[in-house]
Amino acid sequence: EGQVKRVESYGLFVTIKSSELVGLCHISELSDEPVLDINACYRAGDMVKAKILKIDQDRHRVSLGLKESYFDSDMTDDENDNENDGERVPMDISRAPQISGGFNSTSFLPGPEPRASIPALQVTLDEYEGSDQEGDQKGHEIANGSESNVKKSDRRLKEKARKQREIEISALEERALQKDTPQTPDEFEKLVRSSPNSSFVWIKYMAFLLDLADVEKARSVAERALRTINIREEEEKLNVWVAYFNLENEYGSPREDAVKKIFQRALQYCDPKKVHLALLGMYERTKQNELADELFDRMTKRFKTSCKVWLRRIQFSLTQGKDVEYIKSVVNRALLSLPQSKRIKFLTQTAILEFKCGVAEEGRSRFELILREYPKRTDIWSVYLDQEIRLGDTEIIRALFDRVTCLSLPPKKMKFLFKKYLRYEKAQGDEERIEHVKQKAMEYVEISRA
Repeated sequence: EGQVKRVESYGLFVTIKSSELVGLCHISELSDEPVLDINACYRAGDMVKAKILKIDQDRHRVSLGLKESYFDSDMTDDENDNENDGERVPMDISRAPQISGGFNSTSFLPGPEPRASIPALQVTLDEYEGSDQEGDQKGHEIANGSESNVKKSDRRLKEKARKQREIEISALEERALQKDTPQTPDEFEKLVRSSPNSSFVWIKYMAFLLDLADVEKARSVAERALRTINIREEEEKLNVWVAYFNLENEYGSPREDAVKKIFQRALQYCDPKKVHLALLGMYERTKQNELADELFDRMTKRFKTSCKVWLRRIQFSLTQGKDVEYIKSVVNRALLSLPQSKRIKFLTQTAILEFKCGVAEEGRSRFELILREYPKRTDIWSVYLDQEIRLGDTEIIRALFDRVTCLSLPPKKMKFLFKKYLRYEKAQGDEERIEHVKQKAMEYVEISRA
């Protein structure tokens, strides 16, 4: 057993019970069914049952798995699955071997920390982490009715590994800087010479100069950083551009023109969509809603096939309290612009946002429309149930569970749904309700055997 320490878009960091070890459960190892919304399923502090899949002693890492199939079933499963001799054999945490060389949870699996005093803007949505290419791939699965995991190419795996290394390096840089924080411009100069491609160091230098009220010198440092950082380090350059946005937004005169000037320059060197999203994030954080609305109009024309951009607009509109008719008009425009492969993903995530932003009836209606067309999509049923469970109306939740467990689905999918129902009743119901679920499961088994 373990406790969820942190929830990320790519998986969970879990602290193993009775130890200081922290392991990572990748999103692909969370469930036997695809997980659309990890934040709806897990929160920091949740207790989970996991199995150790792999221990990397050299890198001090533990890989975990939470799939139901890794544990003994409480219910009869008459489905015969072919075993793959080459699969990894999960190990029980209680029997995990001790890793030599004492270390604590921090050195074991360092997590990313804040990048700088002048924050780099967030350019991703909590619910929709991942590139549009990944969205395309998932969309094709949806359109074809397939729920199997698509194998990623070697190039994509290498890219993810590279990004993970960058996060770890950034965290190490920050910890090193916190231990010996430079106190003078000369000390910062030595630091940027030793780490010329680190946006974190450059942004710290800018923040230091702003604390001294030397705005012009901070601007010159930003310009130096953009000239110095290697052209291949796109993310590092983007971080500096974002810090530059923040600087001009705070000290530029006139502010709006100063920011737009930097924005136009950034478009020439970085991915246009990322730059637009970065500027949008700054407008949202600083409550410049009119400018954000204007930017959304331009973005939904320029990036009209991007699911992420349309979802960001839906999120902004909901948080601004726009009426239902306005949201519907945005959804209809998005559906006309998005390719077929992205539409169900867009509708599902829109429904999640509506639940989270206080218009649950609209989200409920949207889920019902999707499931009317795709009644066998257990991943969408699961997300729908998660949203209702979050609201806590037991009557609605149980009615939804009863509906989905009456469907005629393959045994593996029904097993997943019955287990979810049973977990809910164990947490919220009584013995009578638990027996009710078990009885329904047994009835399904008997009917399927007949």
